[in-house]
Amino acid sequence: MRPTTVRSARPVPSVSSVSSLEEVESAFLTLAAAPWPLPLPASLLTDPEAGALTVTMVRSRLVHPSCTAQARAGVWREVLRRRRDQGEPWGTVAVDFIVPGLRRALARLPRLAEIEACELEQEVLAAVTVELAAMPVGAEEAGLRLVRAGDRAAHRLIYATQRARRTATVPLDENVIPIRQLSHGSAEVFAVLERAVNAGVVTKEEAELIAQTRLERHVMAKAAGAVGMSVRAAFRRRAAAEQRLAAALAKEQF
Repeated sequence: MRPTTVRSARPVPSVSSVSSLEEVESAFLTLAAAPWPLPLPASLLTDPEAGALTVTMVRSRLVHPSCTAQARAGVWREVLRRRRDQGEPWGTVAVDFIVPGLRRALARLPRLAEIEACELEQEVLAAVTVELAAMPVGAEEAGLRLVRAGDRAAHRLIYATQRARRTATVPLDENVIPIRQLSHGSAEVFAVLERAVNAGVVTKEEAELIAQTRLERHVMAKAAGAVGMSVRAAFRRRAAAEQRLAAALAKEQF
């Protein structure tokens, strides 16, 4: 295990988890800011004689009930065409056009203790990016397709976590409460993780995932890359490791 992560004593930074959707939204708002706001032709949505609208104004029109399917399709064709021909920032624009839909989809999902909101958002945005990369300019219902891709990714992660719960040998409360209790003292947490590795309860990589994401508040994508795993595999490994760690602590095995 790399000593830079799990050590005997270290303060826990008071840093909240970073919202991936908020980061995308911030980038989008920057594109619409003065002095050179990114525009789209207003004729895509209104009168052919009109001038231009900022991308934030266009998004507001897209989600309004008065926006017709024809106008919506025209906007998406133009954004996808510009993304194909010009690249960024039109990929960012395309993703941010569906952020309101993604937020609604995520709000309907169950809250699981094992999944942090920022991690779920990362999984969703990764799926949206993959779908967008393969999307042709003339794709029908492009926005809906992107939202559905993100929604499917969120459901896959939740279902995988729920399956892990069903196969666990200890109740959910025992799985999650000890980690929360330990988080009050960083020195104790790192010491426990060291002992757990030495006792063979968790591997070095699993201990690093727990330390980086639960204690140091790193996003899972960064922690997974540090130990050479995919984000999805890291989610599963961390959940399984926390279950074993909780069971071992309850039985005072180390």
